[in-house]
Amino acid sequence: MASWLDEYRQIKVDMESAFNGSAPGVEQLIVYQELIYRIGVLETAKALCGSAHATTDTRPLVRHYQLVDAFLRCVVSERRFGLPADVKLKERRQTASDALTKVHADCRKRFASFRPVDENTYRESINQLINTVLPVWMQLRNAYTDIPRRKEAKA
Repeated sequence: MASWLDEYRQIKVDMESAFNGSAPGVEQLIVYQELIYRIGVLETAKALCGSAHATTDTRPLVRHYQLVDAFLRCVVSERRFGLPADVKLKERRQTASDALTKVHADCRKRFASFRPVDENTYRESINQLINTVLPVWMQLRNAYTDIPRRKEAKA
């Protein structure tokens, strides 16, 4: 998560620099919007991982998990637009969407009767959950809008 976030932040800086003084095209704006969206999702995921409680008291865990679940429900269902797609890309989008929906459903089942074994169980489980969902989410996002990898500076 951190490496994606760092890379996307740098790509955002690079794009803003390239936009300076010129009007970006529609495709560039779509990529830029997607970039900002991904940064927001990754920052939220990072905050949810960092704020996961280290306790066996289930009251704060339930409240925190409600936030995590609401976040994941949004991530599973939102922003289904991008450049026009041919049949093959539509199938890829559907496959990625189905995979993300399945992973989210599996995560919800896992937490339906969650009981922490020790103080670190919940924190570790939330980190694992989010780190399970994010790569599948990234596949879906790339099926809608591919963000070109940053070109590294040559030494």
